[in-house]
Amino acid sequence: MDAEGLLNYYAKGKRDFASHDLRSLSLQKVNLSSANFHQSLLSKINLQGANLNNADFGRANLTNANLRDANLVRAYMSYADLENADLRGADLSGAYLLNANLRGANLCGANLSGARMAEEQLAMARTNWMTIRPSGKRGIW
Repeated sequence: MDAEGLLNYYAKGKRDFASHDLRSLSLQKVNLSSANFHQSLLSKINLQGANLNNADFGRANLTNANLRDANLVRAYMSYADLENADLRGADLSGAYLLNANLRGANLCGANLSGARMAEEQLAMARTNWMTIRPSGKRGIW
């Protein structure tokens, strides 16, 4: 499926893209809220600035994905592979990230307030003083 096809399906009210191969698509600043990408192959996808509010990325492969400044509020990302993903400035407040692979993920400036995740996961990611931790506190400590 290409980017245009996916957006056409979404515009028609279809939200189920589970187990699809969407590698390397460019979907900057699109609205895909409440879409289902469960177990989809999304490596190197460009979702910069996209609205992915309440989307399901459970068990999805998002390695090297560009999710910079994306709205991932209440997104479900359990067991997602986010290795080396760019999540700078993303809003992950209330997101469910338990068991997600965050090794090398860039969370600098991301908002993780209220996100469900383990400290060990956060320790594998890159953060900075602008990162808002799940506790709501800002910083790297």
